[in-house]
Amino acid sequence: MAEGPVGDDLGFDALLDHDGLVARLAGKTRTGRNKDLLFGPDLPVVLLVGGPGMGKGRLLHSVQGHFKPWVPVAYVDCAAAELRVPPDERPHTRTELTEVLRKVALQYRDWDGNGGPVAMPRLYAGLAAVAASDGRGSVNVLVDAVRRLDELLPPASFWRGVLRGTVKNYVGFLAGLAINPVLGPFVNALIDGLLARVSTDGEKALTEFYGQYPGAGGQPRSGLRELAADFQRGDEPRRIAEGFLFQALRQDIEAAYSSKRGRLSRAGRPVLLLDHADTALGRQLLRPVLEDRERQRYDRLVIMATARRHDGGRFLYYAGGDPAAPAEWDPSTGGLPQWSRPAVTAPDGEPLWRGVLLVRMPRLSRKQQRTASERWHVGRDDLGNAARLRISTGIHRLSAGRPLIVARLGRATATLPLEQWEKCTDWEILDARLPGTESTGDSPVAEALLAELVEKQHPEELSPAHRERWLDLLSHLSVAHDAECAQAVLRAAQEGRGNPLTAYRAAELLEDSGWPPCPRHFIGDLGLRRLLMLRLHRMRPDGGAWHTAHAVLQGHYRDLGDEHADGRFGTAAAHRMHHLLASDGVDHVTRYLSEVFLTRSARAWCEELLAIADAPLLGRADDRLARAHGEIHVRGDARRRRIDRLLHAAWLSGERTWPLADTVPGVLRDELSALSEELSYIADEAVAGRGPEGADADKAAEGAEQLARVAREWGDRADAKQPLKRCTCTRHIGFG
Repeated sequence: MAEGPVGDDLGFDALLDHDGLVARLAGKTRTGRNKDLLFGPDLPVVLLVGGPGMGKGRLLHSVQGHFKPWVPVAYVDCAAAELRVPPDERPHTRTELTEVLRKVALQYRDWDGNGGPVAMPRLYAGLAAVAASDGRGSVNVLVDAVRRLDELLPPASFWRGVLRGTVKNYVGFLAGLAINPVLGPFVNALIDGLLARVSTDGEKALTEFYGQYPGAGGQPRSGLRELAADFQRGDEPRRIAEGFLFQALRQDIEAAYSSKRGRLSRAGRPVLLLDHADTALGRQLLRPVLEDRERQRYDRLVIMATARRHDGGRFLYYAGGDPAAPAEWDPSTGGLPQWSRPAVTAPDGEPLWRGVLLVRMPRLSRKQQRTASERWHVGRDDLGNAARLRISTGIHRLSAGRPLIVARLGRATATLPLEQWEKCTDWEILDARLPGTESTGDSPVAEALLAELVEKQHPEELSPAHRERWLDLLSHLSVAHDAECAQAVLRAAQEGRGNPLTAYRAAELLEDSGWPPCPRHFIGDLGLRRLLMLRLHRMRPDGGAWHTAHAVLQGHYRDLGDEHADGRFGTAAAHRMHHLLASDGVDHVTRYLSEVFLTRSARAWCEELLAIADAPLLGRADDRLARAHGEIHVRGDARRRRIDRLLHAAWLSGERTWPLADTVPGVLRDELSALSEELSYIADEAVAGRGPEGADADKAAEGAEQLARVAREWGDRADAKQPLKRCTCTRHIGFG
């Protein structure tokens, strides 16, 4: 697949190009050429899924920018504060959903391409009835609420067939209502006045639509009154009314395209873009569409929405869940997605996944990452290939291809002087300054990323009591592995506070935020974990919060007892050693590994060593390569010195913040082979009756063979620049 241009479209080739998904859904390319329509008449809701920083909002803005000249496109951010209706501004006749529908209608009204504005008579009638339905308001206030919708009325030529005469005539009627006394409920007067002014075609359109409202009996007056009454009832009746209003908008679109004039002048399909559709408002918008299409009430509106959860969101399974899942497509696989609704008609209450096509947001390839980051490095002729590779590899590891992180790190590293490029670790990349404005100034890129990825994207269900401390709590959780480990950290971090957040709830909130899980790390995304670890280390002077968190976990696993089983580390003792290594207790760790060397099977001992060596290195000089080479004196016998070299070589391979030295694979092979020979010697001595008391010749011989195999395996993996232990959180960065 051809690489996309540098800029907002980078990585979106399969979605935006002439034969891409959007062109085939909209029936137009971004240059205005007609394309055969994909799917139909039954259309899926296209749900763009991907966690923070994956470019979902950027893609929607690209679609809007490229396709709006050729087909009507409306955009709504379902998380926008402007959609929230203040309590003192007619809370009984306006909701977030009615504000969205009004905003969408205005964007379609302003369409100036082929076919002209899209008229919304059905939606207008419904919104006007709702605006007039508050029995607690005065006539003047209610007239103002209705006249607020005047801007939905397009020029008279586009309202022809609905209102007899001109819009001015109808607006005059509204003004008269404010002057003359109104007998009975105002909503009745409004509906009667509206229907009295519709033409024959207009009456037919409103009768066909509002006559179908529950309880209408085929009468549009009754339908509009029932809709307004349901809106005032709130709860489930209001949800039904709001869903019907959204259906009114879609039916207006259908009429604009299927009319005789529309068939001659319009081409393609209109598009609705819903950002942050996994919020309560977004779910409220999508549910009636999915329910209507499930009941074969089709429309031609292309809906592209965004969600952070990989499965699209729990609301798709609101009827109790289902073992099946929505159809999904990864643009990186090429081609176009396959989708069709399951043939068997679903009963009411069936989960909504049947009408959804999940589109996985594409991660940037290595080449695309270099393109994105090097745009900031133009003119840096002083940078050698080794320095460029060091930075690009670090960006790749920290971003896992997330476009936002790639862009921010690329821009920040452009400010680094040459000497830092040639020697900086991942931690130093995160310390690079991101250029700001005159008012904000420069800031470390790590702080900017945490603000964008975490602080501005709180989980929707995060309680207000935990919002202010969410970033602090996540920072503490960066050192945790499983729920037990995380719970111990959170108990200490929230000591003395009421209503503490549990690790189990934190895991749910992270998943709802779109962050991936990892079996070996509580914070499952490597880049996010690095950002949070760096923040934890700097929360208090001299890494105080960092050392305290590790000390808490050392105490927790010490209290469990060294031989207590641990699913990720083998034993509680090994888990404790991991946190000791992360907090500068390397000599204790090598002593422990030496002491248990003969008490474990060789394979189990190697697994413990790898789990321990997955510790982060923060706040002290990196002497791991020197210790792996045996250049630093280590107390103890020959075995302990070998284990020290082996541990540090494994640590370099696992916690990689710097290119792996070519000598490391040899250290791994040599030290494991030496330990294998030691076991082989013990086995021979035991057979001859000269071995240590209690020595098991068979176990030692088997261990010698296992270590010889591990020596080859680890050496080969290190030669290939692969981690010695594969991990879910590195699967996207080519290290496992």
